[in-house]
Amino acid sequence: MNKVVKAKVSWVPAEAGGRMSPPPGPRYITVARFEDDKDSYPKEAWSLVLEFSGLPDNSLNVIADVRFLVEDAPVQLLHQGSIFELYEGYRLVARGEVL
Repeated sequence: MNKVVKAKVSWVPAEAGGRMSPPPGPRYITVARFEDDKDSYPKEAWSLVLEFSGLPDNSLNVIADVRFLVEDAPVQLLHQGSIFELYEGYRLVARGEVL
């Protein structure tokens, strides 16, 4: 079983280049770039699965259960305080922090 952590996810507003609206959920899967491993991105990239515990607030923040899509991913990146960015292609759509 993959390691699952709680994270605060902040969606980038559409006017700042993000999505037109946050994904409806409750599950969302996309590529992540971790601050701890930024030099290997995008050559080595990992997909995250996010399970939202509710809808984003007025500031476009939401809490999610986060895990890697595959079993053999570098779970050490999912430590408390870990910072990551979520991408759709080359477009930055959200930033997150493991709680």
